[in-house]
Amino acid sequence: MSQSRKSASGALALRGKPLSRRILDNWQLYLLLLIPVVLTIIYKYVPMYGIQIAFRDFKASRGYTGSQWVGLYWFERFFSSPTCLRMIKNTILISLYSLLWTFPIPIILSLIIN
Repeated sequence: MSQSRKSASGALALRGKPLSRRILDNWQLYLLLLIPVVLTIIYKYVPMYGIQIAFRDFKASRGYTGSQWVGLYWFERFFSSPTCLRMIKNTILISLYSLLWTFPIPIILSLIIN
């Protein structure tokens, strides 16, 4: 029997088994998969709850749920201010200068020391 026929018959055998049986057969793999899934949920999705602070008139004493919902008010206020473009430009320049100093300078310094 050729290799392609073996793999084709193996695939057909897997299709015949119900999903629950295939999961039970490979429970160790699913247990290993559980670790990165849980870490992803904890470190990527749970902090997204805090994004709503941008849409609230946040008061620390009231917390997330006690603060009033204001929608896009803070965004409208920022983009309508006369210094909006200057603040955006300054933010981009600070980021570029930060990249300039934090990326190549330490490498150059380590090469000089070496």
